[in-house]
Amino acid sequence: MTELLKAKKSIEIGARLLREKSPESTMLEHFFLRFAAWDAVADLPQPLQQGKGLYYILERASLPIEEYDLLLGRYDDHVPTPEEQEKLERLQESHKDGCPFEGTWGHTMFDWELIVTDGIAGLLRQTEQNLQTARDEGADPNIILVFEGMLWVHRAVVLYIERYGKAARAAGHLVSAEVCEQLVKGAPRTFHEALQLILFVYTIYLAHIGTTNCCLTLGRLDNTLLSLYENDLNSGALTEELAGALIDDFSAKLSLHLGRGEHQMAELQADYIFTGWQRNPVYDSPAYILLGGYSNTRNHKENPLTLLFAKHIHPELKNPIYICRYTGDRHDELWNILCEKMQQNASLILYNDETMIPAQRHIGIEEHNAINYSVYPCNWPEIDGGYSIFDQCCDSMPTILNRTLKARSDYANMDELFAEVDRTFTGQLRPTFEAYRAQYCSGEVAPDGMLGIKDCFMGGTIRSGRRMANGAAKYPAVYVRLRHIGTATDMLCAIDTLVFQKKICTLPQLLEAAERNFEGAEDLLHYCRKAPKYGTGDRLADEHACRLMNTLLDAVDREATNERGQRDIYTLNAGNADMFHIRVGSRMGATVDGRLAGEPLSEHFSPTVGYQKSVTSMLNSVAKLPFDRIHSGVLNLRLSRSMVAGEEGKMRLKALIESYFDQGGMQLQISVADTEELRHAKEHPEQHKDLLVRITGYSAVFVDLCQRGQDEIIRREEVR
Repeated sequence: MTELLKAKKSIEIGARLLREKSPESTMLEHFFLRFAAWDAVADLPQPLQQGKGLYYILERASLPIEEYDLLLGRYDDHVPTPEEQEKLERLQESHKDGCPFEGTWGHTMFDWELIVTDGIAGLLRQTEQNLQTARDEGADPNIILVFEGMLWVHRAVVLYIERYGKAARAAGHLVSAEVCEQLVKGAPRTFHEALQLILFVYTIYLAHIGTTNCCLTLGRLDNTLLSLYENDLNSGALTEELAGALIDDFSAKLSLHLGRGEHQMAELQADYIFTGWQRNPVYDSPAYILLGGYSNTRNHKENPLTLLFAKHIHPELKNPIYICRYTGDRHDELWNILCEKMQQNASLILYNDETMIPAQRHIGIEEHNAINYSVYPCNWPEIDGGYSIFDQCCDSMPTILNRTLKARSDYANMDELFAEVDRTFTGQLRPTFEAYRAQYCSGEVAPDGMLGIKDCFMGGTIRSGRRMANGAAKYPAVYVRLRHIGTATDMLCAIDTLVFQKKICTLPQLLEAAERNFEGAEDLLHYCRKAPKYGTGDRLADEHACRLMNTLLDAVDREATNERGQRDIYTLNAGNADMFHIRVGSRMGATVDGRLAGEPLSEHFSPTVGYQKSVTSMLNSVAKLPFDRIHSGVLNLRLSRSMVAGEEGKMRLKALIESYFDQGGMQLQISVADTEELRHAKEHPEQHKDLLVRITGYSAVFVDLCQRGQDEIIRREEVR
């Protein structure tokens, strides 16, 4: 079987598993080895629990190999026997009180440039040297302990690669064996070796040590692997076709860990049967790969690896997710490829470098780090150069408005109302900002002797012996949440129109009607719903949306600046909201825009469902927001298949994206699906197993969503 045929088979099987894997399939070996490792290291200090625990696991992990594998990196995942299921449940019950291994909250990016440049063998040698230096200099015992734990992690990874190499040689996979043997000794020398190393680290992190939803961003692989790719091409060791086959196999293996179903909306239906975290802790954990955009490495229009990765995006896979970065000077060949992939409903998310890079610079990020910005799964922002998340703060915008309206109802005009919004929001920022300054701005942070798996693959920790969150990060950051601007803007428009402009009612009357869920106030409800709405191209709505966002961002900038006029807090202003528009809305009473109690809020940066006029008017409105101070967020578009069909549809799609981004828009994620198609798929799932939809920064198989999740996707308007 040729390499191209092997890659084709790998993609076919990956796509089939996505649709046909049993929801009962379980990562049994993951659990059994993990529980055994917990018991074996429970009495050790935490960094040694991490290191020796991982060594215990990787010393014993199975090493599956298939005949068609170009890259190695499989693991046990099967439907348990009744005896295995009983054992699993018994172990989960006996270990329910906690785990000595530090996990992740679901959003992580490693220092991939360092990993590829130095290799795991190189990281191990650096850690050995730094540990010896720390001992010789009498460093803090907590720092020495971190180095010791990290050394065991690096040893564990080297051992795993060595074991896989021996298994490959025994199975007759001589090329893979030689790749592993090099990776045990030193840094990758070839494109193949580098891609294999990244996959090994990914596999270990997700399949062997991963906790619930531990997603991983792989960064700018088109930059990280570029020099090795070009060297291989120039030496004749690699062809574009073989490199594409390796990328295909890589992509297929990034999908192997996935289970059936989708996690964020599963809770909407209690009896929904899906894989679930108890069966596979990473069953719905996407991987992000960034492509294109400005670069510190090379002119972005002269990177052949960007084009190669783009050509090998497979619409039938929901993982990996490609974050494709747009630039104002446009790489036409790249965007033609990407628009073709979007026509096919591929797992793509688009970000605009022309807003994202200035937004990073605005908070003090150095230029070369800003250019290398990244994004985590679910559209959480990431700062290149090594950063940690200190905390998150602030309620949703509609919640902030409700608090403002409950504080008083005698506002004389919108200026007074916005001033109170400022005070309310500032009050939410200050406790988090004060805690940040107490930890990071009042002197050196004391080493805490803790170690996370991420830390073992970050240059800051390898150099210092501290966690990224304990002083090793160049950019410790606060996530400031900016959620549900559509509902919030519609609330402001209703107040301005009904109370101050048309004087249809007083503000207390409007608030009282909302408190009663508009029962007995149907006329007022009608006026609320007829008031200007965000995302429709209405001038008043656009003004209130921008004023609200600027009010909040001005408060962030003001509070993040110390008394000396220096910004001393890194704030990532995140417009992502996951599926909280449903969850928060279900607990919220009626709002003055005419939304009834329990109904969903607006989603992310999207308008309220039911009020969109056209895709053009929506994008024109959203693009006016001050995205040069916002670091992430979601704008979902669901387009009809007829709108993007054929060459004319591709050009229409391309023009739509260019217009939005050139006006200052930040992000787009597009699902191509007709409303009737979705309804038919709900009734006849067996006929629509290939239908993918975007959720909050990843893809889901529509027919594997719970029914209420399907209804939510159908509820999203098909814009034209």
